[in-house]
Amino acid sequence: MDIVAQNFGPGEEVLLGLRRLYELRGFRRIKAAKFEEYALYIENKNFLDTDNIITFMDVDGKLMALKPDVTLSIVKNIPRGPLPTSQKLYYVDEVYRLSAENRAYKVMGQIGVELIGDGDGCSNLEIIDLAARSLEVIGRPCALDISHLGFVSGLLGEMGLSHRTETQLLENIHAKNAWDAARVLKQAEVPRAQAERVLALFEIHGGFAGALGRVKALVSNDEMRRAYEELARVGAVLQGCGGSAHLDFSVVNDLDYYNGLIFRGYVEGVPSLVLTGGRYDNLMRKMRKESGAIGFAIYLDELGACLKGERQPDFDLLITYPDGCDFAALLDLVRAQNARGVRVRLERASADLSGADYTALRHCRYEGGALEEVPSC
Repeated sequence: MDIVAQNFGPGEEVLLGLRRLYELRGFRRIKAAKFEEYALYIENKNFLDTDNIITFMDVDGKLMALKPDVTLSIVKNIPRGPLPTSQKLYYVDEVYRLSAENRAYKVMGQIGVELIGDGDGCSNLEIIDLAARSLEVIGRPCALDISHLGFVSGLLGEMGLSHRTETQLLENIHAKNAWDAARVLKQAEVPRAQAERVLALFEIHGGFAGALGRVKALVSNDEMRRAYEELARVGAVLQGCGGSAHLDFSVVNDLDYYNGLIFRGYVEGVPSLVLTGGRYDNLMRKMRKESGAIGFAIYLDELGACLKGERQPDFDLLITYPDGCDFAALLDLVRAQNARGVRVRLERASADLSGADYTALRHCRYEGGALEEVPSC
């Protein structure tokens, strides 16, 4: 059956475009349960970055929760042993979170991809490529900000910092707060030369190719070298994508859960990020899985407002018909219109259309087995 694209709104067209992109690349659609045991989220609350979870008691007295995240549900169901092949999965789902606007719980739509298996250079590049092309599908000017936690952790790991100090520095890097980062480094008695290399991260941001050249000068150990080489490969892949890519080390996440590449996507007209992703091998290990994993999610609700635009007509053709007409012939006519992809709504001629909550491109009157155009006012 052919699907007529004009019958979908902009948001639906974007969703179909994203699904087509992922299926063309061999990703299989899955669906996660609507709720999980509350313990799953409590044990990984730093991964969620929220404490506001809707809970309820099941009939056996077990505390359950409406899922605030899809990735944890997917990882939970991955076998613990080695996987014979990688799992390439995508989902269209809903999560339940607290709205930042009015502090009320809301249902939020997401679409996302997960590539689970032994991590290698190709899987990382494939996900970055899919993230960039996903932003292109949205059809507005966009940007992808990319970082590498291996580079940051390799730099900080040379200094023998406490977990608390390392966390403070990551928070300051994320907030682009160089002043507080300098204060933390001074309190930790980090030698000046090493502290200056950390503070240099705050100056590295902007176009990917240009910023990458400045990164190379900071490489001082094998972990940082591997991260730099991976970023260079990412840069080569991004040359074939539209939009703009930036290298920005303020894109960081919890090192207990994430490692390697991490990225965020933005679209013109949306004040908050619409895409977030990265490699989360550390989460896999925490949940006793032997595989690595990388993926991203797109927040459909964030996109909704910018994709609505002007309201489109609900139907292509409104047909009003008189009482007692040949209804069988009328339905034959409607089916013929539908076969051409025309959306048709039938109304009795006596209906009061002044209060109708819908619009149509054309209005015709059914008379004597034929349609007569009704002039618009």
